[in-house]
Amino acid sequence: MRRLVLYSDQVIAANQRVDSYLLQLLGTHAARIGYISSSSDPKRQYFTAKQQYYQQYGLEALYVELDVEYKTDLLDPLFACDAIHLSGGNTYYFLYWLQQRGLMQRLQHYALHQGVLIGISAGAIIMTPEIASARLCGDTPYPPLTTYQGLGLVDFAFVPHIQDTPEDYARMQVFANHQQRVLYGCHDGDGIVVVGETVTLVGNVVTVTPTSA
Repeated sequence: MRRLVLYSDQVIAANQRVDSYLLQLLGTHAARIGYISSSSDPKRQYFTAKQQYYQQYGLEALYVELDVEYKTDLLDPLFACDAIHLSGGNTYYFLYWLQQRGLMQRLQHYALHQGVLIGISAGAIIMTPEIASARLCGDTPYPPLTTYQGLGLVDFAFVPHIQDTPEDYARMQVFANHQQRVLYGCHDGDGIVVVGETVTLVGNVVTVTPTSA
């Protein structure tokens, strides 16, 4: 049974609403989180911030990098964790390295049969059928990436960091119409929790439905 938590960010206090769902899914404060970095983090500054974020709930985190400091011996410990965290960053670059390391099918199996999958911004976009919505939040394409299919764990599209502007809403509507897919727009502090077939919108999530073929 799929157990997914999609965040726009994990920075502001409003995320505690989403965190409470995550803790319920984990079922324990002694859980271990496997953190997959979207790109090299040589000084571990982003990972350290995330360690501290999870430590407030008594959760431990394991660091895994895919590009520069890739270590195959960390994969089994990663997939033995109670949850896997797909970090924020450039969605196109992140997806490229997940593909290069052959982790897409393994992550799909993990999310459907093993543990909780957590996606932050880019990581959440990667859970969707394909990652075209990344351009709505300003991600720059990574030319070596030629296959844009995501994990396909949900049937909707996702865009983080939205602002309540006419321009944002117009872009989201055009995207939903073009993709013929529901698009959920998340402000920072919002999130989406998927358990089995139940999709729960946490916070002021904007639902954009296609209006034309």
